[in-house]
Amino acid sequence: MRNTFWSLQNLLEGWVSLNSQYSSIPVHGLSIDSRSTRVGDLFFALKGLEQHGLQHSSQAIDNGAVAIAWESDEAIRLDGLPKTVPCIEVSDLHSKLGLISQRFYADVSRHMYVVGVTGTDGKTSVSQFIAQALKHLSIPCGVIGTLGYGVYPNLSEASHTTPDAIKVHGLLHEYYSNDVKHAVIEASSHGLVQGRLNGVNFNTAVLTNLGRDHMDYHASIKEYAKAKKLLFQSEHLQHAIINVDDEFGKELAHEFSESINVIRYSISSDLDESDSFLSASNIEYKLGETYFDIFSSWGSASISTKLVGSFNVSNLLAVLGVLLANGVKFNRAISAVKSLNTVPGRMEFIRNSKSDEQNAPVVVIDYAHTPQALENVLKVLRAQCDGKLYCVFGCGGDRDQGKRKLMAQAAERYANKVILTDDNPRFEDPATITREVETGFSTEYSYELIHDRRAAIKHAIEDAGPNDIVLVAGKGHEAMQIIKGKKLAFDDKRIAQEIMRNI
Repeated sequence: MRNTFWSLQNLLEGWVSLNSQYSSIPVHGLSIDSRSTRVGDLFFALKGLEQHGLQHSSQAIDNGAVAIAWESDEAIRLDGLPKTVPCIEVSDLHSKLGLISQRFYADVSRHMYVVGVTGTDGKTSVSQFIAQALKHLSIPCGVIGTLGYGVYPNLSEASHTTPDAIKVHGLLHEYYSNDVKHAVIEASSHGLVQGRLNGVNFNTAVLTNLGRDHMDYHASIKEYAKAKKLLFQSEHLQHAIINVDDEFGKELAHEFSESINVIRYSISSDLDESDSFLSASNIEYKLGETYFDIFSSWGSASISTKLVGSFNVSNLLAVLGVLLANGVKFNRAISAVKSLNTVPGRMEFIRNSKSDEQNAPVVVIDYAHTPQALENVLKVLRAQCDGKLYCVFGCGGDRDQGKRKLMAQAAERYANKVILTDDNPRFEDPATITREVETGFSTEYSYELIHDRRAAIKHAIEDAGPNDIVLVAGKGHEAMQIIKGKKLAFDDKRIAQEIMRNI
């Protein structure tokens, strides 16, 4: 894209009026990070919660920015703006950034099949499953989400679940330029509210569920739900795949059924067969396997999968809905769903030959970091556990404090033994976090507190017997621990494997 350019006038036409002396300035790239700004870039100075992007304009100019578009702010002194490059004031710039990026990157999503996945839990699993399923069908799929960005399965590390608007449109342009016409994007509530997905032409939207999360950011559950709903209000949306076992899902399905094709999916409800629907029944679980029957508007089938848990049955229905909405024949879609494998850090069973010989417990790594996710995982493991169920978990610092005691309640409800530990305390005192978690345990429940996460995992695995299951929850695929601003190498899976080898 660096070989092509837009004139400043043509790029910003419709949003601002430019002085004629600036209109023909060539723009070769877009940037919101002064550190990575390159020669020929238009630098966007957005208004943040604590500072304005203009504070970094000097660095952007030194790195080659040819102009600065800055978000209107009454606190900005006009006489303090940089004088060496044009500085263009744009009201509500954060919401327009996606549209400007859409224009710069030739609006490629209009020519693609783009799926957006939102929900409190399951976004990553469903997104990865969609990409896996399309690959099984020999259809390359671009991915933008928690586990990385790229054409599945070749993903580079992600900076955010939903990156900034420039990055989103740049990635879609990259995929399209490489003849990849399908893409799946995890649509976080932050990303939706902050306009990071503005300008993306979504063909299909998926809702997995709505639970409690991010109450440190959203004013209320109502505002959080409102953020999720934005995905379904996308201008060119054609299909919505919605979990109607969820109350919010039922509301969405009812609201949008007249304007777009809504495919309802459920593992527990009797669905109206006059609608497009997918339902699962006769669900049976074995350790590491799940069996169920599908009944749908397209036909019936029986599924066997290595994915476990009712939530994964729901996730598979969502994937099936996306494939069918995309025009994949039912039998081919079923074949693709049957082929799906575990997503890293999501109900990932840890076994190795040496630990099997030693009769070690089964260890499960999962990203569950919300009350409902932890409860769902524990509920599934409880049903499959012949012995004791251990749960190692903690709560992240500088995040929603209200969910901490709820996490404890979920753990107590299903686990025989709980080891409370640290989980990314960030800048918060770990002892303060665990004290708030402890308020959720009943007075008669016995648990252990081990702040050192490695020691907590080791204690649980070594204490457990051959018929027991140890769940290590909260970090999943993450390979670091964030303490006082430092990112320290820490991988639950590798640590668990190491401990099991040394039993």
